[in-house]
Amino acid sequence: MFQIEDLVILHNDEKKHIYRITRIEKNALNHCYFLVGYSYRDIIKALPSDIRLATSEEIQKEDLKNEKKLERIKKSKSTRNKRTVLFGRILHIDGDTKFLESCLKLYKEMNVFAQGVHLTERNAKDKIVQYITEVTPDIIVVTGHDSYNQQGKADLKNYENSQNFIDTVRLIRRHYGMDEVVVIAGACASHFEALIASGANFASSPGRISTHTYDPAIVAIKVATTGFNRIVDFEGIVKYIENGRDAMGGVETYGKMRLFL
Repeated sequence: MFQIEDLVILHNDEKKHIYRITRIEKNALNHCYFLVGYSYRDIIKALPSDIRLATSEEIQKEDLKNEKKLERIKKSKSTRNKRTVLFGRILHIDGDTKFLESCLKLYKEMNVFAQGVHLTERNAKDKIVQYITEVTPDIIVVTGHDSYNQQGKADLKNYENSQNFIDTVRLIRRHYGMDEVVVIAGACASHFEALIASGANFASSPGRISTHTYDPAIVAIKVATTGFNRIVDFEGIVKYIENGRDAMGGVETYGKMRLFL
């Protein structure tokens, strides 16, 4: 029988994406496993018959793929002298502690200041005002895990956490306008149009597909390192997003970097 924290693969997944078991519900007939992506921001439910343990070779292959992606992102690091510029400050709210830790390491590697907070997708809206008041960030990332059940894109009931992300974005917009604070929201297969309509500058997922651990952070870094009087170059973001414009989209937005005088 499977255990919490086991790494598993869905039998019917041709891409062999790896998932981590985070919760198990038991009843008289069966077990139901709650899975979150090992590298992607999705969440699904599965029965024992749906999954198998990932092999050590499959895990190593996934880790190597992530390391290569990280190295490619690092190569885009700004060559500006840190003493001459002030990059935008990021508040990163994440429903996954492991993904939060990975993103914070990336921000540090890219010389961008970021404060990270773990809040479940459901609870983020209850704490967001407290944190934005304390941190006064230039950029806010609201992410975690999400899923879409393929039963109709327009209905928010068909998404696991999109409504939670939307509620959090709306609370942010009660305090800051779109030109004051840049908001990046959503996770795998989130309701992109609803997130943008709620006030997000950038969001996932236009194509209702998987988004990688680093995708929201990549967008945040680009905003933080773009001049305040320049529109963020979205083409400069897309080339680092694994699934491109199907994974992340947005609206015209100015950067948050300023020069010292």
